[in-house]
Amino acid sequence: MSRTSRSLCKVVLDTSALLVIGEYGNSPGLADALEGICDDLTLVTPRKVLDEVFRIALERGRRGLAARLFLKLVNDGYLNPEIVEVEGCVSTDECILKLALELKKSGERVIAVTLDRDLSESLKKLGVLCVTWWCSRKKFTLSSGPSREQ
Repeated sequence: MSRTSRSLCKVVLDTSALLVIGEYGNSPGLADALEGICDDLTLVTPRKVLDEVFRIALERGRRGLAARLFLKLVNDGYLNPEIVEVEGCVSTDECILKLALELKKSGERVIAVTLDRDLSESLKKLGVLCVTWWCSRKKFTLSSGPSREQ
């Protein structure tokens, strides 16, 4: 697929991305960050990530509130991420990597959304385009750095 072709993208969300969406509203700027890359996008997250969000929602403080707000967006129908069972992974990061690689191998256009620098670097090594949160502008942006496929 060429760099200029646009298509359906599977957007894999990690826990940090879900918390940002909860804190700042219904995927703030995510579609804008992917403009010119995707005609349409499908949000996807591993079950293990959603389970982690449920655990965080029980916490007090900002993270707990962000998790509860994200779950409210889902319950109210504003967001409908596809929840995927990923077998054979221990950590959420491992599930994200495995899911992204499985989707890519099946021919899907895959983009990952994470605030985790180490995870982002691992994804880029697999040739997965990454999006991160730009705190000062309160929006998602394409992550800089080399990757094998963009």
